Amino acid sequence: MSFIQYLESQNLHPTTVKTHVRNQENFGKIGRSQKLMVKKINEYPTWPRRLSVANTLSKYLQHKNQPNDEIVAYIHEANAAIQKDAQTRQQTMAEDPTLPTLKEMKTHMENLFQNGDYRGFCIMYLFLTFTVRNKDLVAKVVKSKKLSNETENFFIVGRKRVIYLRNKYKTAGIYGPKLHVITNPKFHTAISHLSDLLKPTDNIDRVIKKITEGIGGVTESVIAKIVLRENNTIKGLKKISNNRGTDINTLINSYNIT
Repeated sequence: MSFIQYLESQNLHPTTVKTHVRNQENFGKIGRSQKLMVKKINEYPTWPRRLSVANTLSKYLQHKNQPNDEIVAYIHEANAAIQKDAQTRQQTMAEDPTLPTLKEMKTHMENLFQNGDYRGFCIMYLFLTFTVRNKDLVAKVVKSKKLSNETENFFIVGRKRVIYLRNKYKTAGIYGPKLHVITNPKFHTAISHLSDLLKPTDNIDRVIKKITEGIGGVTESVIAKIVLRENNTIKGLKKISNNRGTDINTLINSYNIT
């Protein structure tokens, strides 16, 4: 059985399989000395990159029925280092008085609903819940899956839930379509008032700034950073990574306010 066949037999996501295969190819020849592997892993510039490669090597050694205890220990070390870095960033961001807190943004979102700004409420809900990008908000609202397609974004409104189907977003070519089931009653009510959340012809940046003017006119990327601040754990980063369609390394290096 080849390495890729072994990975596929583990029921891993196709993107994860591709990452492992790419890591293995880029790493080069894998011998039997775990100490040499660790030494080479440490040549990678960031802890998230090292963690990704270590996970691949652990899988590869399992595939070859070879010991992987030192690599597993290194994985724990990498996770701890990433966690420590995240806590440092969280403290730095918390000290920035110009940024709204997650609690303040949620209060603002509720006020939008109470004031009948259903589009604004839905957009804030999606930012805070799924850390989506601006263009992910260009989506039609329909009442049947039959009215959707495989190229655009949709909100399919059912009796008690809403399916948010994202076919068109920045990294769709890597991660494929994303589907979120939303059962929040207020979101269901709000989205039911709309025929489109946003249209391709909308000036999205202007729309967002208008919606967030009560909390400093923050942009989508700043909101994502604030959500990251409140979810600075490995579990939280993985959730945001999956929802947004961004690898953890990018999250850590690109969405950091210092």
